[in-house]
Amino acid sequence: MSNWIDLLTRGLATEFKIEGGDFSALEIRPSDNNPSFHYFYDAQKRRLITDFILHEGPKVSTLCTVTLIHDGTSYSPRLKFWKKDRRRGQNNTAIDHRTADEPPFHMIKAAVDIRDGHENLWRLINFLRTCQDVTVPQEVFRVVGHERAQLVEILHGSDKEVLVAALSTALAGKVTQEDLNMIANRKGQLDRFHKLLNDGEFLAAEQARIEKTRIEDLWQAFFEENPWIFGYGLNLIACTSYDDKKLERITTGASLFGGAGKRSDAVLRSRGVLSSLLFCEIKRHDTPLLDRTAYRPPDVFQPAKEIVGAVAQVQKTADKAVRSVHDYIHRQFDPDGTPSGFEVSTVRPRQVVVAGRTSEFEVGGTFNPEQVSSFEFYRRGITDVEIITFDELYERARFIVSDSDINSSRS
Repeated sequence: MSNWIDLLTRGLATEFKIEGGDFSALEIRPSDNNPSFHYFYDAQKRRLITDFILHEGPKVSTLCTVTLIHDGTSYSPRLKFWKKDRRRGQNNTAIDHRTADEPPFHMIKAAVDIRDGHENLWRLINFLRTCQDVTVPQEVFRVVGHERAQLVEILHGSDKEVLVAALSTALAGKVTQEDLNMIANRKGQLDRFHKLLNDGEFLAAEQARIEKTRIEDLWQAFFEENPWIFGYGLNLIACTSYDDKKLERITTGASLFGGAGKRSDAVLRSRGVLSSLLFCEIKRHDTPLLDRTAYRPPDVFQPAKEIVGAVAQVQKTADKAVRSVHDYIHRQFDPDGTPSGFEVSTVRPRQVVVAGRTSEFEVGGTFNPEQVSSFEFYRRGITDVEIITFDELYERARFIVSDSDINSSRS
Protein backbone atom coordinates (compact mmCIF):
# COMPACT_ATOMS: atom_id res chain seq x y z
CA MET A 1 0.00 0.00 0.00
CA SER A 2 2.82 2.43 0.86
CA ASN A 3 4.50 1.86 -2.54
CA TRP A 4 1.23 2.71 -4.31
CA ILE A 5 0.86 5.92 -2.26
CA ASP A 6 4.45 6.93 -3.09
CA LEU A 7 3.82 6.44 -6.80
CA LEU A 8 0.57 8.42 -6.64
CA THR A 9 2.13 11.31 -4.70
CA ARG A 10 5.15 11.45 -7.01
CA GLY A 11 2.89 11.49 -10.06
CA LEU A 12 0.72 14.30 -8.75
CA ALA A 13 3.80 16.34 -7.83
CA THR A 14 5.04 16.42 -11.43
CA GLU A 15 1.66 17.16 -13.06
CA PHE A 16 0.49 20.59 -14.17
CA LYS A 17 -3.21 21.26 -14.63
CA ILE A 18 -3.64 23.37 -17.79
CA GLU A 19 -7.18 24.44 -16.90
CA GLY A 20 -6.61 27.45 -14.64
CA GLY A 21 -2.86 26.87 -14.38
CA ASP A 22 -0.36 29.73 -14.20
CA PHE A 23 2.01 29.25 -17.15
CA SER A 24 3.99 32.34 -16.16
CA ALA A 25 5.43 30.42 -13.21
CA LEU A 26 7.08 27.83 -15.47
CA GLU A 27 10.73 27.92 -16.43
CA ILE A 28 13.04 25.44 -18.17
CA ARG A 29 15.50 23.35 -16.18
CA PRO A 30 17.75 20.41 -17.12
CA SER A 31 17.10 16.84 -16.08
CA ASP A 32 19.22 15.38 -13.29
CA ASN A 33 19.76 12.19 -15.30
CA ASN A 34 20.45 13.46 -18.84
CA PRO A 35 21.85 16.96 -19.64
CA SER A 36 20.24 16.86 -23.09
CA PHE A 37 16.76 16.43 -21.59
CA HIS A 38 15.03 19.43 -20.06
CA TYR A 39 11.65 19.86 -18.41
CA PHE A 40 9.53 22.69 -17.11
CA TYR A 41 9.84 23.73 -13.48
CA ASP A 42 7.12 25.40 -11.41
CA ALA A 43 9.04 28.19 -9.65
CA GLN A 44 6.11 29.06 -7.38
CA LYS A 45 5.49 25.55 -6.06
CA ARG A 46 9.13 24.44 -6.47
CA ARG A 47 8.48 21.24 -8.35
CA LEU A 48 9.49 19.65 -11.64
CA ILE A 49 6.73 19.42 -14.26
CA THR A 50 6.85 16.48 -16.63
CA ASP A 51 3.17 16.02 -17.45
CA PHE A 52 0.40 18.43 -18.42
CA ILE A 53 -3.18 17.44 -17.62
CA LEU A 54 -5.33 17.88 -20.74
CA HIS A 55 -8.50 16.45 -19.20
CA GLU A 56 -9.45 15.13 -15.78
CA GLY A 57 -12.31 12.65 -15.86
CA PRO A 58 -13.96 10.95 -12.88
CA LYS A 59 -12.00 7.76 -13.53
CA VAL A 60 -9.40 8.47 -16.23
CA SER A 61 -7.18 11.48 -16.92
CA THR A 62 -5.57 12.41 -20.23
CA LEU A 63 -2.02 13.73 -19.97
CA CYS A 64 0.75 14.98 -22.21
CA THR A 65 4.37 14.45 -21.24
CA VAL A 66 6.58 17.30 -22.50
CA THR A 67 10.29 16.67 -22.83
CA LEU A 68 12.57 19.40 -24.20
CA ILE A 69 15.57 18.22 -26.20
CA HIS A 70 18.43 20.72 -26.02
CA ASP A 71 20.77 20.91 -29.02
CA GLY A 72 23.04 23.58 -27.63
CA THR A 73 21.14 26.60 -28.95
CA SER A 74 17.43 25.85 -28.67
CA TYR A 75 14.89 23.39 -27.27
CA SER A 76 12.81 21.03 -29.37
CA PRO A 77 9.65 19.73 -27.63
CA ARG A 78 8.73 16.05 -27.65
CA LEU A 79 5.13 15.21 -26.75
CA LYS A 80 3.76 11.90 -25.47
CA PHE A 81 0.04 11.38 -24.82
CA TRP A 82 -1.19 8.84 -22.34
CA LYS A 83 -4.09 7.89 -20.06
CA LYS A 84 -3.97 7.49 -16.31
CA ASP A 85 -6.38 5.46 -14.22
CA ARG A 86 -7.08 7.81 -11.35
CA ARG A 87 -8.37 4.97 -9.20
CA ARG A 88 -5.01 3.18 -9.18
CA GLY A 89 -2.51 5.99 -9.70
CA GLN A 90 0.46 5.40 -11.97
CA ASN A 91 1.18 1.76 -12.52
CA ASN A 92 4.06 1.57 -14.96
CA THR A 93 4.68 -2.17 -14.53
CA ALA A 94 4.94 -3.87 -17.92
CA ILE A 95 2.75 -6.92 -18.40
CA ASP A 96 4.06 -9.76 -20.52
CA HIS A 97 1.13 -11.65 -21.96
CA ARG A 98 1.33 -14.47 -24.49
CA THR A 99 -1.68 -16.11 -26.04
CA ALA A 100 -1.55 -19.70 -27.24
CA ASP A 101 -1.14 -20.24 -31.03
CA GLU A 102 -0.22 -16.57 -31.46
CA PRO A 103 2.85 -15.64 -33.54
CA PRO A 104 5.78 -14.18 -31.53
CA PHE A 105 5.55 -10.84 -33.36
CA HIS A 106 2.39 -9.17 -34.62
CA MET A 107 1.07 -5.68 -35.33
CA ILE A 108 -0.68 -3.86 -32.50
CA LYS A 109 -2.66 -0.68 -33.19
CA ALA A 110 -3.23 1.76 -30.35
CA ALA A 111 -4.54 5.30 -30.03
CA VAL A 112 -4.91 7.91 -27.29
CA ASP A 113 -8.23 9.74 -27.49
CA ILE A 114 -7.71 13.41 -26.59
CA ARG A 115 -11.00 14.85 -27.83
CA ASP A 116 -12.05 15.82 -24.29
CA GLY A 117 -8.83 17.79 -23.85
CA HIS A 118 -8.24 19.23 -27.32
CA GLU A 119 -8.77 22.84 -26.17
CA ASN A 120 -6.18 22.44 -23.43
CA LEU A 121 -3.84 20.81 -25.94
CA TRP A 122 -3.95 23.97 -28.06
CA ARG A 123 -3.35 26.06 -24.94
CA LEU A 124 -0.25 23.97 -24.31
CA ILE A 125 0.95 24.32 -27.91
CA ASN A 126 0.40 28.08 -27.86
CA PHE A 127 2.36 28.27 -24.62
CA LEU A 128 5.25 26.36 -26.22
CA ARG A 129 5.20 28.79 -29.15
CA THR A 130 5.66 31.74 -26.80
CA CYS A 131 8.59 30.19 -24.90
CA GLN A 132 11.89 31.80 -25.71
CA ASP A 133 14.41 29.43 -27.34
CA VAL A 134 11.75 26.70 -27.83
CA THR A 135 11.57 25.83 -31.52
CA VAL A 136 8.07 24.97 -32.78
CA PRO A 137 7.42 24.44 -36.54
CA GLN A 138 5.77 27.52 -38.06
CA GLU A 139 4.67 26.01 -41.38
CA VAL A 140 1.17 26.87 -42.58
CA PHE A 141 -0.92 23.95 -43.84
CA ARG A 142 -4.09 24.21 -45.89
CA VAL A 143 -6.79 21.63 -46.44
CA VAL A 144 -7.72 21.34 -50.10
CA GLY A 145 -10.33 19.34 -51.96
CA HIS A 146 -9.63 16.07 -53.73
CA GLU A 147 -9.45 17.64 -57.20
CA ARG A 148 -6.96 20.32 -56.13
CA ALA A 149 -4.88 17.74 -54.31
CA GLN A 150 -4.70 15.68 -57.52
CA LEU A 151 -3.67 18.78 -59.47
CA VAL A 152 -0.90 19.58 -56.99
CA GLU A 153 0.34 15.98 -57.23
CA ILE A 154 0.41 16.18 -61.03
CA LEU A 155 2.21 19.54 -61.06
CA HIS A 156 4.80 18.58 -58.47
CA GLY A 157 8.11 17.79 -60.13
CA SER A 158 6.80 18.25 -63.68
CA ASP A 159 8.86 19.97 -66.35
CA LYS A 160 8.20 23.73 -66.43
CA GLU A 161 7.93 24.00 -70.22
CA VAL A 162 5.45 21.10 -70.32
CA LEU A 163 3.30 22.76 -67.65
CA VAL A 164 3.24 26.10 -69.48
CA ALA A 165 2.21 24.38 -72.71
CA ALA A 166 -0.49 22.38 -70.89
CA LEU A 167 -1.92 25.50 -69.26
CA SER A 168 -1.93 27.29 -72.60
CA THR A 169 -3.91 24.44 -74.15
CA ALA A 170 -6.33 24.18 -71.22
CA LEU A 171 -7.03 27.91 -71.22
CA ALA A 172 -7.48 28.01 -75.01
CA GLY A 173 -4.91 30.77 -75.34
CA LYS A 174 -1.25 31.53 -75.30
CA VAL A 175 0.12 31.40 -71.75
CA THR A 176 3.80 32.20 -71.40
CA GLN A 177 6.31 31.84 -68.60
CA GLU A 178 6.24 35.63 -68.35
CA ASP A 179 2.50 35.48 -67.65
CA LEU A 180 3.00 32.97 -64.83
CA ASN A 181 5.83 35.04 -63.36
CA MET A 182 3.62 38.14 -63.44
CA ILE A 183 0.80 36.34 -61.60
CA ALA A 184 3.16 34.96 -58.97
CA ASN A 185 4.82 38.36 -58.52
CA ARG A 186 1.50 40.15 -58.10
CA LYS A 187 0.38 37.74 -55.40
CA GLY A 188 3.70 38.25 -53.64
CA GLN A 189 3.41 42.03 -53.86
CA LEU A 190 -0.18 41.87 -52.62
CA ASP A 191 1.07 40.01 -49.55
CA ARG A 192 3.74 42.70 -49.12
CA PHE A 193 1.02 45.37 -49.40
CA HIS A 194 -0.93 43.65 -46.61
CA LYS A 195 2.14 43.46 -44.35
CA LEU A 196 2.97 47.14 -44.91
CA LEU A 197 -0.56 48.00 -43.80
CA ASN A 198 -0.74 45.74 -40.76
CA ASP A 199 2.78 44.92 -39.53
CA GLY A 200 4.66 47.88 -38.05
CA GLU A 201 7.90 45.92 -37.69
CA PHE A 202 7.80 44.86 -41.34
CA LEU A 203 7.11 48.45 -42.43
CA ALA A 204 10.09 49.73 -40.42
CA ALA A 205 12.31 47.00 -41.88
CA GLU A 206 11.22 47.96 -45.42
CA GLN A 207 12.00 51.62 -44.70
CA ALA A 208 15.50 50.64 -43.64
CA ARG A 209 15.96 48.27 -46.58
CA ILE A 210 15.12 50.82 -49.26
CA GLU A 211 16.53 53.74 -47.23
CA LYS A 212 13.37 55.84 -47.05
CA THR A 213 13.09 58.08 -44.00
CA ARG A 214 9.48 59.14 -44.67
CA ILE A 215 6.61 56.68 -44.81
CA GLU A 216 5.14 58.64 -47.74
CA ASP A 217 8.33 57.93 -49.70
CA LEU A 218 8.08 54.23 -48.85
CA TRP A 219 4.54 54.06 -50.25
CA GLN A 220 5.60 56.07 -53.31
CA ALA A 221 8.41 53.57 -53.97
CA PHE A 222 6.03 50.63 -53.47
CA PHE A 223 3.48 51.97 -55.97
CA GLU A 224 6.23 52.89 -58.44
CA GLU A 225 7.28 49.24 -58.29
CA ASN A 226 3.67 48.08 -58.63
CA PRO A 227 1.79 50.52 -60.88
CA TRP A 228 -0.72 47.76 -61.70
CA ILE A 229 -2.31 48.35 -58.27
CA PHE A 230 -3.23 51.87 -59.36
CA GLY A 231 -4.13 50.66 -62.82
CA TYR A 232 -6.94 48.44 -61.55
CA GLY A 233 -7.47 49.82 -58.08
CA LEU A 234 -8.46 53.43 -58.68
CA ASN A 235 -11.52 52.66 -60.77
CA LEU A 236 -13.09 49.88 -62.81
CA ILE A 237 -11.62 51.23 -66.06
CA ALA A 238 -8.16 49.90 -66.83
CA CYS A 239 -5.52 52.58 -66.29
CA THR A 240 -1.81 52.73 -66.95
CA SER A 241 1.03 55.12 -66.19
CA TYR A 242 0.94 58.13 -68.47
CA ASP A 243 3.81 57.14 -70.77
CA ASP A 244 5.26 53.88 -69.34
CA LYS A 245 7.63 55.82 -67.11
CA LYS A 246 7.40 56.76 -63.44
CA LEU A 247 4.05 57.42 -61.77
CA GLU A 248 5.38 60.54 -60.04
CA ARG A 249 5.70 63.32 -62.62
CA ILE A 250 6.20 67.09 -62.85
CA THR A 251 3.07 68.50 -64.48
CA THR A 252 3.71 72.25 -64.71
CA GLY A 253 6.81 74.29 -65.44
CA ALA A 254 9.45 72.00 -66.94
CA SER A 255 6.73 69.42 -67.04
CA LEU A 256 5.33 66.27 -68.51
CA PHE A 257 3.17 68.32 -70.91
CA GLY A 258 6.05 70.48 -72.13
CA GLY A 259 5.29 73.45 -70.15
CA ALA A 260 8.31 76.29 -61.55
CA GLY A 261 7.47 72.36 -61.74
CA LYS A 262 4.29 71.25 -60.02
CA ARG A 263 4.67 67.61 -59.01
CA SER A 264 1.99 64.89 -58.80
CA ASP A 265 2.54 61.60 -56.96
CA ALA A 266 0.95 59.71 -59.83
CA VAL A 267 -0.21 60.69 -63.31
CA LEU A 268 -2.21 58.04 -65.16
CA ARG A 269 -4.41 57.78 -68.22
CA SER A 270 -7.24 55.41 -68.99
CA ARG A 271 -6.84 52.83 -71.74
CA GLY A 272 -8.89 53.52 -74.85
CA VAL A 273 -8.87 55.14 -78.26
CA LEU A 274 -9.06 58.47 -76.44
CA SER A 275 -7.59 58.42 -72.95
CA SER A 276 -8.63 60.54 -70.01
CA LEU A 277 -6.28 61.94 -67.37
CA LEU A 278 -6.08 60.97 -63.71
CA PHE A 279 -3.98 62.72 -61.05
CA CYS A 280 -3.27 61.12 -57.68
CA GLU A 281 -1.79 62.26 -54.38
CA ILE A 282 -0.44 59.56 -52.06
CA LYS A 283 -0.38 60.17 -48.31
CA ARG A 284 0.29 57.79 -45.42
CA HIS A 285 -1.77 54.74 -44.46
CA ASP A 286 -2.05 56.17 -40.93
CA THR A 287 -3.07 59.68 -42.01
CA PRO A 288 -6.14 60.68 -39.92
CA LEU A 289 -9.32 60.95 -41.96
CA LEU A 290 -11.30 62.94 -39.38
CA ASP A 291 -10.43 65.21 -36.47
CA ARG A 292 -10.32 63.27 -33.23
CA THR A 293 -12.79 65.58 -31.50
CA ALA A 294 -16.28 66.30 -32.80
CA TYR A 295 -16.79 69.65 -34.52
CA ARG A 296 -20.34 69.80 -33.12
CA PRO A 297 -20.63 67.23 -30.31
CA PRO A 298 -21.61 64.56 -30.23
CA ASP A 299 -22.15 63.48 -33.84
CA VAL A 300 -20.63 65.99 -36.31
CA PHE A 301 -17.01 65.34 -37.29
CA GLN A 302 -15.00 67.38 -39.77
CA PRO A 303 -12.29 66.04 -42.10
CA ALA A 304 -8.75 66.12 -40.80
CA LYS A 305 -6.50 69.01 -41.87
CA GLU A 306 -4.21 66.64 -43.80
CA ILE A 307 -7.14 65.34 -45.87
CA VAL A 308 -8.42 68.83 -46.69
CA GLY A 309 -4.91 69.85 -47.71
CA ALA A 310 -4.45 66.76 -49.91
CA VAL A 311 -7.73 67.46 -51.73
CA ALA A 312 -6.71 71.09 -52.35
CA GLN A 313 -3.29 69.91 -53.50
CA VAL A 314 -4.55 67.47 -56.13
CA GLN A 315 -7.14 69.99 -57.34
CA LYS A 316 -4.47 72.66 -57.82
CA THR A 317 -2.14 70.19 -59.54
CA ALA A 318 -4.81 69.08 -62.00
CA ASP A 319 -5.95 72.64 -62.72
CA LYS A 320 -2.45 73.96 -63.44
CA ALA A 321 -1.62 70.94 -65.61
CA VAL A 322 -4.76 71.32 -67.72
CA ARG A 323 -4.30 75.09 -68.16
CA SER A 324 -0.76 74.48 -69.41
CA VAL A 325 -2.05 72.29 -72.24
CA HIS A 326 -4.33 74.93 -73.84
CA ASP A 327 -6.57 72.39 -75.56
CA TYR A 328 -9.31 69.88 -74.72
CA ILE A 329 -7.39 67.08 -76.47
CA HIS A 330 -3.66 66.71 -75.99
CA ARG A 331 -1.48 64.70 -78.35
CA GLN A 332 1.67 63.46 -76.65
CA PHE A 333 5.08 63.63 -78.34
CA ASP A 334 8.44 62.19 -77.35
CA PRO A 335 11.30 64.63 -76.66
CA ASP A 336 12.60 64.11 -80.21
CA GLY A 337 9.24 65.01 -81.72
CA THR A 338 8.06 61.49 -82.44
CA PRO A 339 4.31 61.05 -81.77
CA SER A 340 3.77 58.80 -78.75
CA GLY A 341 0.73 57.20 -80.35
CA PHE A 342 -1.99 58.32 -77.95
CA GLU A 343 -4.20 61.31 -77.23
CA VAL A 344 -5.71 62.31 -73.90
CA SER A 345 -8.78 64.33 -73.03
CA THR A 346 -8.02 67.15 -70.64
CA VAL A 347 -11.67 67.85 -69.85
CA ARG A 348 -12.19 67.66 -66.06
CA PRO A 349 -9.51 65.05 -65.30
CA ARG A 350 -10.20 62.75 -62.37
CA GLN A 351 -8.33 63.43 -59.15
CA VAL A 352 -7.68 60.89 -56.41
CA VAL A 353 -6.29 61.09 -52.88
CA VAL A 354 -5.07 57.86 -51.28
CA ALA A 355 -4.84 58.25 -47.50
CA GLY A 356 -5.71 56.67 -44.16
CA ARG A 357 -7.68 53.56 -43.26
CA THR A 358 -11.36 52.98 -42.56
CA SER A 359 -10.37 51.02 -39.45
CA GLU A 360 -9.91 54.46 -37.88
CA PHE A 361 -13.68 54.45 -37.32
CA GLU A 362 -13.71 51.00 -35.70
CA VAL A 363 -14.06 50.54 -31.95
CA GLY A 364 -14.18 47.05 -30.45
CA GLY A 365 -14.96 45.43 -33.78
CA THR A 366 -17.84 47.81 -34.58
CA PHE A 367 -17.78 50.90 -36.79
CA ASN A 368 -18.85 54.24 -35.31
CA PRO A 369 -21.82 55.24 -37.54
CA GLU A 370 -21.46 58.97 -36.83
CA GLN A 371 -17.82 59.03 -37.90
CA VAL A 372 -18.47 56.86 -40.96
CA SER A 373 -21.36 59.07 -42.12
CA SER A 374 -19.36 62.28 -41.54
CA PHE A 375 -16.51 60.94 -43.68
CA GLU A 376 -18.83 59.64 -46.42
CA PHE A 377 -20.74 62.93 -46.64
CA TYR A 378 -17.46 64.79 -47.06
CA ARG A 379 -15.84 62.60 -49.71
CA ARG A 380 -19.01 62.17 -51.75
CA GLY A 381 -19.64 65.91 -51.74
CA ILE A 382 -16.30 66.83 -53.35
CA THR A 383 -16.47 67.54 -57.09
CA ASP A 384 -13.94 65.66 -59.27
CA VAL A 385 -11.92 64.32 -56.31
CA GLU A 386 -12.22 60.79 -54.94
CA ILE A 387 -10.72 59.87 -51.56
CA ILE A 388 -9.69 56.21 -51.37
CA THR A 389 -8.33 54.68 -48.17
CA PHE A 390 -5.37 52.32 -48.26
CA ASP A 391 -7.44 49.33 -47.15
CA GLU A 392 -9.98 50.05 -49.91
CA LEU A 393 -7.17 50.21 -52.47
CA TYR A 394 -5.81 46.90 -51.13
CA GLU A 395 -9.20 45.20 -51.43
CA ARG A 396 -9.66 46.45 -55.00
CA ALA A 397 -6.24 45.11 -55.95
CA ARG A 398 -6.94 41.82 -54.16
CA PHE A 399 -10.09 41.44 -56.26
CA ILE A 400 -7.93 41.44 -59.38
CA VAL A 401 -5.36 38.96 -58.04
CA SER A 402 -7.49 36.57 -55.98
CA ASP A 403 -9.25 33.89 -58.00
CA SER A 404 -11.59 33.18 -55.07
CA ASP A 405 -12.88 36.75 -55.09
CA ILE A 406 -13.34 36.70 -58.85
CA ASN A 407 -15.20 33.42 -58.75
CA SER A 408 -17.45 34.58 -55.93
CA SER A 409 -18.28 37.75 -57.84
CA ARG A 410 -19.52 35.71 -60.78
CA SER A 411 -21.86 33.55 -58.74
